[in-house]
Amino acid sequence: MDTNKNKSFYHLLKHRSVALLLVLFMGSSACVALVTLAKSPKEDQVQQAVLPKVSSTVLIPTDHQTTLNLSGVLKPAEQTDIAFELPGKIAWLNAGFIEGGIIKKGDVMARLDPFDYQTQLLNKQAELALAQARLSEQIALADVAKKEWATSAHVTDLALRKPQVASARAHLKAAEAELAQAQKNLARTHYYAPYDALVAKRDTGLGQVIQAGQPLGQLVNLSYGELHVPVAQFDQPFLPPLPAADVRIAAGNNQRTGTLTRHTGLLSDTTRMAYYVIRIDDPYALHSTLPAVHFGQFLQAEIAGITLKNVLKVPQEWVKNDTLWLLSPEQKLLKYSAKVLRREHSSVLISAPPHSDYQLVTQLPDYPQTGMQVRAPAPHTQLAVKGDKQ
Repeated sequence: MDTNKNKSFYHLLKHRSVALLLVLFMGSSACVALVTLAKSPKEDQVQQAVLPKVSSTVLIPTDHQTTLNLSGVLKPAEQTDIAFELPGKIAWLNAGFIEGGIIKKGDVMARLDPFDYQTQLLNKQAELALAQARLSEQIALADVAKKEWATSAHVTDLALRKPQVASARAHLKAAEAELAQAQKNLARTHYYAPYDALVAKRDTGLGQVIQAGQPLGQLVNLSYGELHVPVAQFDQPFLPPLPAADVRIAAGNNQRTGTLTRHTGLLSDTTRMAYYVIRIDDPYALHSTLPAVHFGQFLQAEIAGITLKNVLKVPQEWVKNDTLWLLSPEQKLLKYSAKVLRREHSSVLISAPPHSDYQLVTQLPDYPQTGMQVRAPAPHTQLAVKGDKQ
């Protein structure tokens, strides 16, 4: 009996142990499952945090019109040293014929005493009348001679007074020419302004007796002025074809327009810059309500240059040593050697990369490498450029 009881007790203990082990195993599995479920998000976050984070934007190639910002000093396009072609005494001077005065085109600036030239004119008129009378006389005598010699078989030109008539005609033409010269000289006692002019200086005075060609002063043409602007060698390829109109001219708060006309053909000895000329019509605003600009004034010019096709305009800080970084569709970095076409202010213009499905990296990890796996949020839909209006 004792043996049977011992066996029954042993079997009961064995079954209870197995059940206990099963319960402990199931409890452990449940705990492991709970712990796994509780830790998996953190482990995923740790795994994601291992990949460097970058910022990127989509590539937006565009056609960009370049601009050139230049400056220079406005200079006269034409200066004239004025003088009478005749000697005489200054009898009258225009009130505006003073240094800094403005004379309109066609205005009389000065007059010589006309007495001597009026006398010469009367004398030449009298000589012309005599020449006309002499010609008439010779023609009449020639008619008489022609009748007298009408029956003669052999008659000379001298007998018919043909040389005398020709001489009288020549004297008449000479008298006519001398009269025209006297009339011209009388007209030259008035000096007319050849164009709208600024009087740069005056070298004569009222009552002064002058010789032919003696300087009276100097005029500056106000019809137009020229702004000479230096252009660096790296800017010259971006200049538009000449002539180029609608050049914006700034003089402080005043705005004017001009035309880029030509290259002077000269380079600066010191800077090696080329000089170009911008024409500004009516700079002193004599015939318009535009603000006036003055010779010697420092002006700013903005020229619309050529248009660059299929380029990217990016901030300067995104390009290091003429390279930038791209992000592949597989979220890997690619170092791209950019072809820098031009730098404008804080931006760089580069040829658009051929990788149309790549993104432009705007913020890099500390130690970027080509082929590095990174993670990036959704790219911006617009390429933001420092200084551009958003």
